[in-house]
Amino acid sequence: MTILHECLNHWLQRYGEPFQVGLQTYRGIFFQPPAGLLRWHFSPDDLSTLPRPLWAIALTANLPPNTTLTWRGHSYRTLKLTEFRLDTQTIYRIALIQPIP
Repeated sequence: MTILHECLNHWLQRYGEPFQVGLQTYRGIFFQPPAGLLRWHFSPDDLSTLPRPLWAIALTANLPPNTTLTWRGHSYRTLKLTEFRLDTQTIYRIALIQPIP
């Protein structure tokens, strides 16, 4: 594990919000995804059909597509997961999530 990965884990533990996947609790930074990130992953037609609000999470955990999570008492499903690496080491991930009606 790189020092960058360890620093990010510490930062997430200190400032991240808790969320649950099943019985496991993780921490992540939740934010509204920028338009560029959405256009990178979805066509204009796909974007118009996605339920709102969409959220993104910066995290170190692996949340594959269709993972269900609970955040602030609401259920969400992972749409996409993007990994950011340094050589072969995953440093962090950004997951796009949508509410489950």
